[in-house]
Amino acid sequence: MGQSHSQSQTHISVLPNEVVVSILQHLPPQEIKSAVLVCKSLREMGEKPRFWTWAVVTVNTKDDLQKLKRPRLQMVQEIDVTQGSHGGTHLNRRGGVSTWMKEEGLADLFQVICEIPTVRRIRGLEFCKGIQGIEPDLVVSVLNSLEELKLCYGFAEEDGEEDEEEDDEEDEEEDEEKEQEMEQEMQMKLSTEQLELLFTAVAEKTNLKFLQVSGQDMLKDMDDTDEMDEMD
Repeated sequence: MGQSHSQSQTHISVLPNEVVVSILQHLPPQEIKSAVLVCKSLREMGEKPRFWTWAVVTVNTKDDLQKLKRPRLQMVQEIDVTQGSHGGTHLNRRGGVSTWMKEEGLADLFQVICEIPTVRRIRGLEFCKGIQGIEPDLVVSVLNSLEELKLCYGFAEEDGEEDEEEDDEEDEEEDEEKEQEMEQEMQMKLSTEQLELLFTAVAEKTNLKFLQVSGQDMLKDMDDTDEMDEMD
């Protein structure tokens, strides 16, 4: 006669913590979010920051900064300050950056990010105002830790330009394009001191993989100096 095999169930609380942690490490983001809701022990283990490095934290108001103080987000790598981004990959012309973040929230954001050295990307940063009023060492600490940085001041360039024609329909399209460009004016204009400290830090050690610079006063001063040298 064949032998019957009975199956027994083991409650997760019986497993060693090392085994549970190993299981959690192999779960995709959505499953991690569900797992921490199962029981208290799973929640405590699932709160470890290393399980949440994939999270993209959206910051549009001052209250949103409290998210970045949660224990599970102390190793987060990406922050999004845009509103209504398409799939989180680029700035939505219609959404843009929140009024609070664009006008006054940058200093507060930098203070919080300074406590999270793993942050490598800040979506929409180039559209936020007020960076010149932030203490230079804090600016350098945050910007030099990023992997991608656009130090640009002025209007963002469009991917393509339409031919200029006289008919009313195209005039309306051009007006709409100009309106969209206005929403994309870049505001990352650093002071000379901030730029000098940043470039010095970058020359020594940096996480930057992409750096775009335009519209900075230091560059204009350098161009003026070159022109004077050529005249001499």
